[in-house]
Parts: sequence; C-alpha cells; structure tokens
Amino acid sequence: MSVGSWRRAEAAAPLKLAVVGIGGAGCNMITNIKRTGFSDAKLIAVNTDAASLNASKADHKVLAGESFLGGRSARTVENGKKAMESVKENLVSMLSDREVIVLLAGLGGGAGTGGIVTLAEAIKESLPNALTISYVVIPFSGEGEVRINNAKYGLSEVIDLSDVTWVAFNDVLKRKYTNVPLTRAYKMMDDRLINVVKGLASLQNLSPLPGMQNVDFAIMKEIAKGSGLGYAGFGEGRTTREAFEASLVDPFGDADLKRAKGVTGILECAETAVSVEGMTYVQEMLTNNLGIPEVYFGLKPSIEMTSPKVTIYTFGVKSRMVEDFLSSMGGG
Repeated sequence: MSVGSWRRAEAAAPLKLAVVGIGGAGCNMITNIKRTGFSDAKLIAVNTDAASLNASKADHKVLAGESFLGGRSARTVENGKKAMESVKENLVSMLSDREVIVLLAGLGGGAGTGGIVTLAEAIKESLPNALTISYVVIPFSGEGEVRINNAKYGLSEVIDLSDVTWVAFNDVLKRKYTNVPLTRAYKMMDDRLINVVKGLASLQNLSPLPGMQNVDFAIMKEIAKGSGLGYAGFGEGRTTREAFEASLVDPFGDADLKRAKGVTGILECAETAVSVEGMTYVQEMLTNNLGIPEVYFGLKPSIEMTSPKVTIYTFGVKSRMVEDFLSSMGGG
C-alpha cells in the first residue's frame, strides 16, 4: 500500500464539540485550554463565584445561582446542585447541537461537585444522542472528610450519568511529582487534558494506517456510549513505539486497560515516519497483550512534526484506586 493511498478523498464535517468547565477548578481548565488558541470546540465556563468566573477565559460564561448566592461560593454540594438547576436549561440549549460534550470539574467543593452531577443528569435526559465525557479530579486525601465525602458522592453519580468518565487523583500527582512545584504539576495535568481534547476534535479527518482499522467519531461513539470508566492517554517519542508506550502510562491514576471494551487511537506524525513495524507492535500490544477486542487507529498527518505523538481513548477500563475510593463511601 502506498503512502498516498492512505489519504481520504475528502474531509468530513468537523466534529461538533463542547467543553464545559464547572466550578473553580473546571473554569481554570477552560482558561488553560483557551490560552492555547484551541478553537475547535465551544468552551463554556460555569461558576457561582462571579469574581472567579470573570477572571476565566471562555467563549461563554454562565453565572449559576446568582439569585440566592449573590455571585459568591456555593460552599455545599446542595447549593451547587441548586445553582446548576437555575441555569441548566440555558446550558442544554447552548449544547443542543453538540455531538460530544466534555464536562470538567474538581470534586470536593460545592459548585464543581453539585454542578457536574446536575448538568450531567440534564444532558442525559435532554440530549441522549450526545456523547458525554466527564473529566474529574479527586482532591488530596488530606483535604478533610467533608471534601472527600463530597468527592465520593460526586464520582459515583458522574460515573452513572456520563457515557465515559476520566478520573485523575491529586494524591497520585503529589506522589509522582514530589519535587515539582504544585503549579507546574497542575500545568502538566492540564497539558495532558488539552492534548486529549484536541485529539477528539481531529477524529473526523483521520487517514487509514497500514494493518489497522481506521477510526472516526461514529466508531468511537458506538464503543464509548455507556462504557463507564475510561482512560485517555497521550505520549510523545522518537518513534511510534516510544510514543505509544508513553501513552499507556496513566500519570494521575492507575487505569487498568486489560480486557477493556475497546480503544480508539490517533497517531500524529509525518506520513513518511509511519512504519509497518511500529503499527504492528501497537496492534499486537493492544489485542494480544491487553486483550482488547476492538482496536481502531487513524493517522493525523503533520509535515512539520519530527517526533510522533499518540493519543489513545480506552473504554470500559478498571481502576483499583477508583474502586477503593468508592468502596469506603460513608455518606456526604
């Protein structure tokens, strides 16, 4: 097969993507995505804290619960839920034409925890054809019983209400990056999120790869719908193999990809850098070593790129950390 024959004849319509940041941490993530110049998604920030919301960068800003919170912190999960109830119809209307909706929140506080639960439920009821992915960050274990119990409640609900849930643990960030300043560690977490969100936006226009089933959004959606815990990985390397191996390492959790429901992946590099050996290794690792029954990969050609990049989306994964975290739920 010649390199030229991998290309698609014509481009598909762009994927209709929205990313919604809820609460302080969620709005910070939206700001960091916006600062990269990323314009292939509708970026929405939602918060009860007017000052924090005003400071954020987003295409659309929504102040929640103004009538009873007066632009201040939600403080409790119930207030966060009530605040989101007051704006959910507006948000559902803003999201009504979107094919993929990514919800971002730090769990533990009121606005983020209550807000993401309520919005995820509204989307599930009103926009059942959209693919809903929730990305949540679990607080440090030392942040206190109230925040931890809030996070347990929020995580349990979000997994039930979303098609896919990606989970990052602050405790893992602290353990793996002990000597890195906290602001730098959080930037690393956000950089990974930005890369996997950008990958979603490119799903409609990928070229086939030798020996691999090609991927587009329709295929990914079929695997991802109602799949529960997921893992989104990103890696770079001198070779396809190196980049792929890096993408399998969960830097902020312990996602177990063995016998997952399925995986879709994107290789970004110059077409001349694609090797049959590298793609054979990827295929064998996913199907034979990890036992994943459905594997789809596509190429995003990049003339300028010297180092290959791999983004993978794995659905129906397991996580001992998530299981342990939720197994000790004690109300809250």
